Amino acid sequence: MIKLYFKYGLPFCSIKVTYKGKEMQLDDILLDTGSGGTVLKMEKVEDIGITIEEDDVIETISGVGGSEFVYKKYLDSISLGDLNIDNFKVEIGVMDYGFDINGILGMNFLKSIKAIIDLERMVIKKSL
Repeated sequence: MIKLYFKYGLPFCSIKVTYKGKEMQLDDILLDTGSGGTVLKMEKVEDIGITIEEDDVIETISGVGGSEFVYKKYLDSISLGDLNIDNFKVEIGVMDYGFDINGILGMNFLKSIKAIIDLERMVIKKSL
């Protein structure tokens, strides 16, 4: 089981991302069942070499907070505690939403790990 924590009245967690062999931990990641995709903050992931490249396609995503431009990258892996997915596609964006957030774990990730979210105990675990 992975512990979640409340911030701004919302469930947050920490993740580990690996890209081209470089690894980093990202804190303040929003667990968001209302988001179809997983988005990471551009300024944070640049530290391990995730940057926009000439052949990357820029797209627009929209949500409750408005619209923003993103580009997509495949990570070597993304991990939430011991729940790991290799070769996972994420969106990279500025994420200027008016509060401190380094990413969003969306439904694509949550479904892939077969997540069970227990908000009473503030934990997330894998379905049996």
